[in-house]
Amino acid sequence: MARKKIDETTKQEVIKAHANGVSRKKIAEKFGISLSSVSRIVKREGQQHSQEKGIQTKGKTERQKRIEDLERRIAILDKKILELEAQKRAQKRVPR
Repeated sequence: MARKKIDETTKQEVIKAHANGVSRKKIAEKFGISLSSVSRIVKREGQQHSQEKGIQTKGKTERQKRIEDLERRIAILDKKILELEAQKRAQKRVPR
């Protein structure tokens, strides 16, 4: 099968159809393109949309920010655990 170029209008129609909830298989049949082509078009549109939307803020993604926040929380909890263990050891040493 010869490779054919998919023009921009077709790509836009594929994206609109996918956004409206049409299955990828039905889109492929309607436009006479392969299922993998439909998947690739939808995937690339999603990547472009996320870049345009500005998901990255100051070089850090939302995921990176969540990870850093969780790491800070873990460090705080570790510190509290160490303090509690030190208090328990101190209480055991004091004769009553």
